[in-house]
Amino acid sequence: MQPTAIEVAERLYERWNENRLSVMTASVDPAVELVCDPLRPNESALHGIDGWKRWVARWEESYDTMHVAVDGVIPLDPESVLALVSISATPRSGQQELRWAAAHLWTVRDGRIARWESHVDLAAARQTLL
Repeated sequence: MQPTAIEVAERLYERWNENRLSVMTASVDPAVELVCDPLRPNESALHGIDGWKRWVARWEESYDTMHVAVDGVIPLDPESVLALVSISATPRSGQQELRWAAAHLWTVRDGRIARWESHVDLAAARQTLL
């Protein structure tokens, strides 16, 4: 039985907080799309397993510490969930911890991550759901 979208997202956040996103590669669809800046989706999107590895490296190389608290996971349909998260992180070149909230829209097909889109503006996140 394939894991649900909620189960995949929850497992991913556990690994993210362990600084082990790279172990999730087996749970990634080979055609995955990661939209890093929804205001510029064509310029910011990463594709495929190589894109996933670049995405993971960005997070792991940019911060000394990071914690993603999942404030809520909302199932949208069998393949999609919206995760509301609070992130705290200390950049590698800084000493002050940064904190921000985001909405992550995950699409999971056949138990694998097929798409991720991040929003720091919940109104913008709602627009992608229309």
